[in-house]
Amino acid sequence: MAGVSDNEEGSSPDNPADRSLLSKVTAKLRGGAKDSLSATGVQRMDTLMLADVIMAILDSRASFPLAASAALIRERAGPDEVIHLVLLDEERQPLFVGPGTMIAVTYAARRLDQDILAAFGDREVIVLR
Repeated sequence: MAGVSDNEEGSSPDNPADRSLLSKVTAKLRGGAKDSLSATGVQRMDTLMLADVIMAILDSRASFPLAASAALIRERAGPDEVIHLVLLDEERQPLFVGPGTMIAVTYAARRLDQDILAAFGDREVIVLR
C-alpha cells in the first residue's frame, strides 16, 4: 500500500469512479452528508512530511487489512494546511469501521514538506497506493 503506482509520488484521481468517490469523501469531510466522518483525531505538527503519511498508512495495515490505498485531501484552514488521510479499499471506496464512520486521520500542519507539495502539485486530492 505504501508503494506508489507509476513511479510517482501520487496519482490524481482521473476516472469518473475516482471523482465520485472523492466528491463523497469531501462531502463527508465538510459535513455535507448525513454520515459523519470519524477521524482518529487531529494531529497537529509544525511540518508534515510525506514519510509521516506513509508511516501512518503502513501502521494502519495491521488494523485495517482491507486498506489497499489512501486518498490525501488537502485543505487550507487559516494559517494551517489540513490533510485528511482516508483509507480506501481495492475499489477506491472509503473504508468504514461501522455505519457512517469512515476511517481517516487528519493532520493540521503549519507547513508541508517538499515531497508532499510536489505530490499534490495544483491538485486538492491524490491517491497513494
